[in-house]
Amino acid sequence: MTCADYAVLCDAAAAGLGIAFLPDHACAAHTASGRLVRVFHDWRSKDGIVHIVFTTRRDLPPAVRVFIDQMALEFPEL
Repeated sequence: MTCADYAVLCDAAAAGLGIAFLPDHACAAHTASGRLVRVFHDWRSKDGIVHIVFTTRRDLPPAVRVFIDQMALEFPEL
C-alpha cells in the first residue's frame, strides 16, 4: 500500500494489514498502547532534508515565523 498519510498507514498496520515504515512521532500512540510493535529494532531511515515551503516572506504571520524557527532548531544542518 502506498499512501502519503502517516495516520492511514499507521491504522492499516495496527489493523494487521502489514508492516509500516513510519516516523516515531506518527505511531507513538499506537506503540505506547501496544497496538504496534517495532519489528526491526536496528533499522532506521537515512537522514534527509526537510523543506518548509511558504508563499512569501512579506507579511509572514508570527505563528509561521515561530514554526520556521522551531524547525530550524529541530532539524539543524548536517
